[in-house]
Amino acid sequence: MNAVYDKHGREIMLGDVLKVFHFVGARRKRYYMYKQVIGNFTVKGQEMTAFRVSHLEPRTGGDGYLLLRDGRHLEDYEIVQGFGGDGICFDERPKHKEGA
Repeated sequence: MNAVYDKHGREIMLGDVLKVFHFVGARRKRYYMYKQVIGNFTVKGQEMTAFRVSHLEPRTGGDGYLLLRDGRHLEDYEIVQGFGGDGICFDERPKHKEGA
């Protein structure tokens, strides 16, 4: 499985901007972070692939983190902007049902 999906079942692709749940604050206010998928990562000798995910603000430093492409539906992630490699806008991508 070389895909990972957001909470709506849309495949996350290179270049997408993601809204990621961060924490619940005072009065149950939900706080989010915005991240961007900036590259691919492969472990040599294994069949593991991942995306490199980074902050939108490049001055914050750090390398971000890896998001494994293992077929999961990530309930705390939502695509808010992006175009796939086939030129289709993220909201027009086919939805994948969990467990299918």
